[in-house]
Amino acid sequence: MHINTKLGNMRKVVDWVVYPAKKDGRIVIQSDTRIAMFSNDGSNKGVLSKQVQSGAYFLHLSPMCGAKVVDIPQDVIDSALAAQPQKGDKIGTGVFVA
Repeated sequence: MHINTKLGNMRKVVDWVVYPAKKDGRIVIQSDTRIAMFSNDGSNKGVLSKQVQSGAYFLHLSPMCGAKVVDIPQDVIDSALAAQPQKGDKIGTGVFVA
């Protein structure tokens, strides 16, 4: 449910939480200061928020908030797909994937 990588112009590898895939196939990953969204559609493109010290959330995926289109390496996409929480996985205190 976690992957370690760097995206875009990041200098250091960070820990990302992998969210369950959306119904349209988009994958969302979130670190302490950034959030990214991408698809496994072969384009290897995604959206990466700018660094937000107080935490990046879904609204930070908007270009108006500084998000940029970046290349997502295929190994990151594969790792995120493999790390997605599955039905019944515990993802927090008393929180399970339905």
